[in-house]
Amino acid sequence: MATPMTAVNENHQSVGLPPGIVRLSRNENPLGPSPGVIEAVKSRSDQINRYEDPDHIDLFRKLAELHGVPHDERLSLPGLDSENAWIRVGDGAEHLMHAIARAFLSAGDEVIEPHPAFGLMVRYGEDIGARSVRTTLTPRYVYDLEAMAAAVNERTRMAVITNPNNPTGTVVTHDALSRFVEELPERVIVLLDEAYIDLVEDGACADGSALVRAHENVLLVRTFSKGYGLAGFRLGYAVGQPHMMARVRQYHGGSPSALVLTAACAALDDPDHVVRSREAATASKAIYYEACESLGLPYVRSEAAFVLIEVGDAEAVTQALAERRIIVINAETSWGISGMIRVSYGNKAESRIFTGALKEILG
Repeated sequence: MATPMTAVNENHQSVGLPPGIVRLSRNENPLGPSPGVIEAVKSRSDQINRYEDPDHIDLFRKLAELHGVPHDERLSLPGLDSENAWIRVGDGAEHLMHAIARAFLSAGDEVIEPHPAFGLMVRYGEDIGARSVRTTLTPRYVYDLEAMAAAVNERTRMAVITNPNNPTGTVVTHDALSRFVEELPERVIVLLDEAYIDLVEDGACADGSALVRAHENVLLVRTFSKGYGLAGFRLGYAVGQPHMMARVRQYHGGSPSALVLTAACAALDDPDHVVRSREAATASKAIYYEACESLGLPYVRSEAAFVLIEVGDAEAVTQALAERRIIVINAETSWGISGMIRVSYGNKAESRIFTGALKEILG
């Protein structure tokens, strides 16, 4: 007889996870990539003896259209050397963020980012000798932009905003972010990490594209890992005005493989898959919310690929779930958020297995 775990195992076989494990810790897309991506990669598999194809200039054209920025038609290769390029593609958003840190930060600079947040850029900055300035979120786990603005001084070089935020899933609105950027000195770079933007349903959430077009000091980083389901391909990109991207290019070498570029083009050609991914995230989070409310557990309503849930003893609950082969993140040990776990969205079977286990442990 079919069980929820049967459905999970069948899904895992199709997307490359081992059977019997419900992994809700890495914010992966449970739908996997678009069928069009799989077909495109298969069609190119007999050409992997060749380097990336100049035809993949199409990827840069598609990204330029998506973000409303100019595209240099004179490019002969995928945007790697053009002084007019607004877009830089790389092996994952993290590599691009590392290049951004090296391009713009020096020892003695200050980087402002709230806590809890993703925190990657402040770590990269600290490796260079920059100082991290960690402001706080509001009591509702939203970015306190006034606190960030108040922390700016003559040493401030960068302000980092992850939108939606990781690990809280909360968003900064377009109006609030626009005011924040306009009030900052132009020497302060605003780095917008929009890894989870494709899963957002809140229409008031800021989209950094317009800010990049309007402000020379704004950089935007996105990934194909979440909404497009290409985490295994490690593909990200940065958008900024050409003189800013020229500096990033000095510290970021190489390019993604031909198959990865093929996958990205196909992914952009199937926006309906992103819609399905967003709908799957919304459905999974609704299952989590319902379980939390039935158990009387506080949670943070999320616009991202995960939910923060207050469970009391986070370590004990994380371990009890692991004993049931369900993997989540202990947000207390990862971010210092007392008593909370962070749970990624899953398919319906995975979501119900998790909530069923949570009820067993805490009910």
